[in-house]
Amino acid sequence: MKIPKSCHAYYYGGLPVKGSRRKGKLWIEGDRVSFEVPEEKDKEMVRLKIPFANMEKIFLTRDNYYGSDTVLFNLTFRGEDGKSFTLRFAPIILIPRRRIALQEEWFDYLTRMIQEHPSSPRPKQPVS
Repeated sequence: MKIPKSCHAYYYGGLPVKGSRRKGKLWIEGDRVSFEVPEEKDKEMVRLKIPFANMEKIFLTRDNYYGSDTVLFNLTFRGEDGKSFTLRFAPIILIPRRRIALQEEWFDYLTRMIQEHPSSPRPKQPVS
């Protein structure tokens, strides 16, 4: 599967840091997803490198809080300390059709990586 291009993404929260809805950058680096949001006044920097093996699930939600219907990615992963976090973010691009294609590309890629690198052994489904 083709690795998605790096892109800008809005951070919508989920981590124990101040400040949500900030613009950052999302990219793939080897066997991990990297996400970075710069430091702003009274808001901490977010710098993550999440190995595919630490990812548990990804699901989509919709948010209309800011006046536009936004598709949010919710990526649940385990930190170095074993604690579970759900990073909420949205890959962005200005042109709507390209934004939808970009979001689909990232969602499909992350879904596949989570399935290929399960973080915990999952029980096998019985064959009917």
